[in-house]
Amino acid sequence: MFLSNNEIIPKMIILADHWTQSFNYAGPDGKAAGQATDVVNGILTRLNQNTVIEFLQWSEGYNLAHAGPCVALYSTGRTYQREKLFKWVGPVASFEYMFYAKNGTGLQINSLEAAKKVGRIGVVKDDARHQFLLENRFDNIASCKSDAECLRSLMAGSTDLWLGSSANAADIARNEGIDPSAFLAIYPVRTVDMYIAFSPDTPDSVIKNWQDALDAMKRDGTFDAIRKKYGFTPAPATAVPASAGALADLSLNTMITETNGQLKVILRTFEVITITSDVQSGKWQTIRPLLATLEANEPDARTWYALPDGSYYTVVDGLTSANLKSRSYFPVVLAGNESIGTVVVSHSTGKNAGIIAVPVKNQGTVIGVIRASVYLDTLTDMLRQEIPESFVFFAIDSEGKFALHSDKGQISRDISTIGADTSFGQAIATMRTLDSGTVVYEDRGVSYMARFRSSPLTGWWFVVAWPETGSTTAAP
Repeated sequence: MFLSNNEIIPKMIILADHWTQSFNYAGPDGKAAGQATDVVNGILTRLNQNTVIEFLQWSEGYNLAHAGPCVALYSTGRTYQREKLFKWVGPVASFEYMFYAKNGTGLQINSLEAAKKVGRIGVVKDDARHQFLLENRFDNIASCKSDAECLRSLMAGSTDLWLGSSANAADIARNEGIDPSAFLAIYPVRTVDMYIAFSPDTPDSVIKNWQDALDAMKRDGTFDAIRKKYGFTPAPATAVPASAGALADLSLNTMITETNGQLKVILRTFEVITITSDVQSGKWQTIRPLLATLEANEPDARTWYALPDGSYYTVVDGLTSANLKSRSYFPVVLAGNESIGTVVVSHSTGKNAGIIAVPVKNQGTVIGVIRASVYLDTLTDMLRQEIPESFVFFAIDSEGKFALHSDKGQISRDISTIGADTSFGQAIATMRTLDSGTVVYEDRGVSYMARFRSSPLTGWWFVVAWPETGSTTAAP
């Protein structure tokens, strides 16, 4: 379907991909429906625009949106690989990458490495999840035209796993006449925010108008009302207390204490075991029991032993197929230094992770590296339980990526994508030049007050912010 707007966006097209059943689908009348579609229609109404929405296969729609001219594709996962391919408005929703297996197969995995060995994995061609598998060097991919096709292949035994979405798997099954209990979610990977992706030739003024309209929907409650209509529970509306500054300071202290405490436990343990004869042996089978014990005591972290050439072993997978040479922290550790806090998307698990890496030295020469990846989504969930809902929080690592974020879909996002000329971008730049302080910034139409403090342990800047007006708008 073609979206025509003679005043601002001539010949603009919006494409809705029907795999996101909760977000976009064809209603009984054949017209586009779903949570994201209602959001898009709400934006159009506020901009006094009319459109027709066309359903295309994801691959066709994706290529058309990338090429333009003036095309928008929704709902689209905003990933690092896609960041510069489109202009973005959102987020309009979020979902979790999830591996599914047919019930009764007994199949279990707890890493990406294990998923590489199971047989064929069904995934929608050119979808963000497909790109994720390619980036992580999977060669057992069975590409499909839709998630419904992926599910049918899984149930027929043509594939062993389906990399689907936690938001829509059950809906897809019911639409296909399949009992949702016939398959199981066996491994969650990561949370991804979904956006409206505009072709790069779209004028910046159009992007601003659409984002402003979406922000207004979030401020006045329209966005939450749409989410509730489709069974998504909005975040509780809590007022910002008069003592917001004092509570923010307390929350900031909680963030730093909890985060540093968890990392220090692993770091100190590593410092001890690197000088033991077992680790000094350099033999994986001798080292593995020590790391297995640590991993059992720290279930929200994955441990490794790496060789100087970048190859590495994990407790779960043994020798992996990936290599750590390209990781920014690896040369630092090979030079004999500890590295704490670099943010990565784990080669082994696919999860957002904060790295702790300690060199193993023998007579002054680095013979290996002991490393742990602390799951940042899990750490964020833990902090969310302790920080009042009225506050948003995030942390930025020394390389300029979100290490923590109360909107988990933002974790690992490069802050350079925010825009240095925006109020939020300027506030972040200011924070990164200071050890602590208070800044005011505007993001998505909301003015925030923020307390921040840096941590010498990780090099992260921790931030707790709240709306100046006392509104209950969602996190930036």
